Amino acid sequence: MTTLIGIEPHMAMFIRPERLVDSAWIGHAPFAAWLTAVARPNRFVELGTHRGMSYAAFCQTVRAEQLPTQCHAIDTWQGDAHAGAYGEDVYRDLSGFNARHFAGFSQLMRTGFDEAVSSFADGSIDLLHIDGLHTYEAVRHDFETWLPKLSDRAIVLFHDTAVRERGFGVWRYWREISPRHPHFEFDHASGLGVLQVGTQVAAGVRQLLDLAHDAEGARRAKAVFSGLGDAVVQRHELESARRSAVHGAATSMELQARALAVANQALAHRLAQSETMVRQLAGSFSWRVTRPLRAVRGMFN
Repeated sequence: MTTLIGIEPHMAMFIRPERLVDSAWIGHAPFAAWLTAVARPNRFVELGTHRGMSYAAFCQTVRAEQLPTQCHAIDTWQGDAHAGAYGEDVYRDLSGFNARHFAGFSQLMRTGFDEAVSSFADGSIDLLHIDGLHTYEAVRHDFETWLPKLSDRAIVLFHDTAVRERGFGVWRYWREISPRHPHFEFDHASGLGVLQVGTQVAAGVRQLLDLAHDAEGARRAKAVFSGLGDAVVQRHELESARRSAVHGAATSMELQARALAVANQALAHRLAQSETMVRQLAGSFSWRVTRPLRAVRGMFN
């Protein structure tokens, strides 16, 4: 079934991501959910996962739709020239989330892309997301290295097709590879290229790819997924602002408590000084008052 947007609708596209972290991928979460629900891949592999925004969206849909999909996230979780370096806490956080929500069908593989490729049989991957180092050479290498592993149903996603700075070369490779295959490209959220590699893709996915030759249909589909993506982005921004406000209030209360403690310490110190001074004054006063008596007593001794 198609609608005015020219593609098969699915409730999955209205996903409320359980994992929302700062990422350029947030705006593509609705499309990731729709694609997973419509394509129903048996095996999904992501190259470059970082904090897991995109990966969790795919996995959440697998669980919600009760799909037989096996999911694999491959990353060293050490960063690169484009993602930057990051600490062990990034991996620990995602690993814990993955264990709590996706145990049984999701695997985090902490290794390099080239080292991991031998773990998969040829023709076994139905959905591949390439989001590692974004230079032209790296993206081309990743695609060519993993190409034999793709099935006859395979779809490949390339993120950041719209970024042309800081040495990003995904756009360049996308411009080179996309004319050779049925494809579709989203412009929002740094750009996302959808490439058909297999010959037997799901009908719903094929409808989307056919929109590349229908300017008005493509415009409507892009508007729908961009709008849904914006809603997810706004939700993330709202929740981040709320957390900041709560943290700010807690921080303010903590600062006030610390200031009060310092004031109390200062007051106690001044009180101790005052008591010492009073004792000294009292001793001095007593000494002066009894001085005549001590003098008289000395006359009779």
